[in-house]
Amino acid sequence: MKKGIAKDDLITYINQNKEVIQFIALFITFCTVFYLLYYHFMDRFAFLENITASILGFLLRIFGMDVVVSGNTVTIVGHITLRIIDECTAVFGSIVYLSCVLAYPADVKKKVIGIVLGIPCLYAINMVRLIILAFVGVSSPGIFEFVHTYLWQTIFIVFVILIWLVWVDKVVK
Repeated sequence: MKKGIAKDDLITYINQNKEVIQFIALFITFCTVFYLLYYHFMDRFAFLENITASILGFLLRIFGMDVVVSGNTVTIVGHITLRIIDECTAVFGSIVYLSCVLAYPADVKKKVIGIVLGIPCLYAINMVRLIILAFVGVSSPGIFEFVHTYLWQTIFIVFVILIWLVWVDKVVK
């Protein structure tokens, strides 16, 4: 008696799950290509940090905070200084989302709709994340690292998946 999976069983499994396997392979390929391109041209994307910092400063002023923005640094006077780095710009979540949309079997028009609506949604959610982090940094600095590193990283991943699933459900199907 043989242990393990027989060759015929493996072929049957692959044939029964061809679309899922193709999606996963394409997703990994797109992520790899986009991340490599990003890292190769990283210096050309530095402006995203400054834009994100400027928008954050503007929004925090609307909430009545005394804010000074200098490049990618946002200082809430008398409280906390936040440095916006590439991970703070939603670029990595956008790469994952973009890779999901491009890997999914849908026509080009539906993919364009997913990209044009999804990426700005992720950026908006990211701005909400940064605003909340600023408020946490001012009001409860002791939990800032936890909220930043664990809570919001997890929440943002959930939003990437959720926005992709909404696109699949409302646009593709």
